[in-house]
Amino acid sequence: MKKTILALLICFSFVTKAEGNKYKLNDDAIDRSMNSAKEVSFDEMYAGGIDALSLQLSKSDGSKSRGGFLVRSFFCGGIALHRYYMGTTRGGMWAMYFCIPVVGWVNGFVDFWWSVFDGEAYKKYENNDKYIVWLD
Repeated sequence: MKKTILALLICFSFVTKAEGNKYKLNDDAIDRSMNSAKEVSFDEMYAGGIDALSLQLSKSDGSKSRGGFLVRSFFCGGIALHRYYMGTTRGGMWAMYFCIPVVGWVNGFVDFWWSVFDGEAYKKYENNDKYIVWLD
């Protein structure tokens, strides 16, 4: 097994070395491209309508946004972070999500996709202490 892995590594190194010689960077073209680029600040991007799908992570009035809910439910749905973001105050909510990992991640997965396909669904989670909101 060791010999097979070593042989594969040697072959891979020759292939990558041969392929690596095909491409060369043109430093002048990179410098021209960087010099002609326009510097944009975050405020300019925000004012320019980057969040066309209403996916901004926070709103200026402090209310909860759809983008904030979607990001939290996608990445941390299994530990109920999106529920706390929306104002769930039930003390054992994290335990139900975290201690039953499969159920928690499935619930977070459904929460995410339900909110993706129904643009106003995330509002039903605001200050809602029910474990499964999408069955109501």
